[in-house]
Amino acid sequence: MIKVKVLNPTFDRNEPTFRPLAFIRDMLYTDYSIKLTTDDDFDYMFVGMSDFFSKEIPMRESTEWGLENLNKVTEGGDYFLFDGQDSTSILGSYEVFEQSDAIYMFKNQTLNKRQDYKTPYSLSKWFFGSNGEGDISYDIPQDKWDRIKLTGWNLGSLLPHYNNFQPINKNKKIDMCAIYNAEHGYSEEHKFRNDLFYTNHRNGAWDILNDMKSKYDIRTTKLPFEEYIRVLYDSKLSLSPFGMGEICFRDFECMQHGTVIVKPNMNMVRTKPNIYIEDETYISVKLDWSDLEEKTKKVLGNFGEYSYIVNNFREKFKEEYRLENLCLHWYNIFKGLNNIKEENV
Repeated sequence: MIKVKVLNPTFDRNEPTFRPLAFIRDMLYTDYSIKLTTDDDFDYMFVGMSDFFSKEIPMRESTEWGLENLNKVTEGGDYFLFDGQDSTSILGSYEVFEQSDAIYMFKNQTLNKRQDYKTPYSLSKWFFGSNGEGDISYDIPQDKWDRIKLTGWNLGSLLPHYNNFQPINKNKKIDMCAIYNAEHGYSEEHKFRNDLFYTNHRNGAWDILNDMKSKYDIRTTKLPFEEYIRVLYDSKLSLSPFGMGEICFRDFECMQHGTVIVKPNMNMVRTKPNIYIEDETYISVKLDWSDLEEKTKKVLGNFGEYSYIVNNFREKFKEEYRLENLCLHWYNIFKGLNNIKEENV
């Protein structure tokens, strides 16, 4: 048996980071002999982002604090780091990981290749682009890249009710639901401002859609959640822009309520489960929205030819987001460690 201590699982960002473990706790123990515990008798420790870096302070201070805290909480034992950020960014976490004794660092999603991190992006977010101040790049050695692993879960794993699919509305009257928060209040990461792209990206889509409202029924006005869901259910398409990360809860709300997702291209993103297949499970548009009007008109003009996308997304979700898959993912993680014998897991 392998015993894993999850450090501070309900503290701050650690809670959503570790939440999927609660869904597989029993199965891991009974089927794979992996016991999750908060006791001090353990073989490995899971350390969440709130215990090794802080976005609220400058990078150098965050890194120094993170390394010092790791020495305190791990006491020389074996541990894994979990970067629970919303995006593929490794800002703040990698600086600690590369200087630490962590066996692995886990993320919900990364860029596809280590070379992708060599391009400077604002706050290490590829979809933020480059604006000079706050641009970060990483030349990650192969041995370090091999130790950056996927958690096996992402936003779609956090709320089990997403698999409660609603019957698809065959008589949708609204062309597009584009209801979302477009303004982000002033916000910083390590003393660099991070809210401007969020606001510009989301408002940029609205600028294009507002010019299309004379011909199409496009909803953008914010509503109470239940009313928003009713509009979503009655919409053929739903726009799901990026926020602070690439994957949004809206993606799964669309799937649940039978609405075709229109979303910036996800080919740069590596995640597991990955149900984002360009123009098969979602309608892909360019990050700068330059083809949004063209793609929207094309799909709405022949909507019957694209209705299969919802079913594809649902089938992919049912296939990939199975608790058994997540357990097997973690079984293979432990099985791959040099000091683990197969009979122990």
